[in-house]
Amino acid sequence: MLDKMKSMFEAQSKMKAIQKGLENISVDHEGAGGKIKIRMSGTQKVLSVSIDESLLLADNKQVIERDLISTINNASTKVQKVAAQELKSAMGDLKIPGL
Repeated sequence: MLDKMKSMFEAQSKMKAIQKGLENISVDHEGAGGKIKIRMSGTQKVLSVSIDESLLLADNKQVIERDLISTINNASTKVQKVAAQELKSAMGDLKIPGL
């Protein structure tokens, strides 16, 4: 029983460290042929958005909105993969019964 509690405490400590580490990671992603650029933190917060002026000059609000949503979603997927890899590498050595 004590070993299980110790393992859970270690896992909780590692999770806090991983979360803190993810705050320092940023992922860049481009969409719309490189005309929309998103930078997202490892905690999936959008840090910056850049839209090429050529998109803004045209009368294509719906296209910009669609491309922006797609780019943000793809950046989020990319961040999730990075976060999962960080979690896997950090938690790999813990032996938690039942998990």
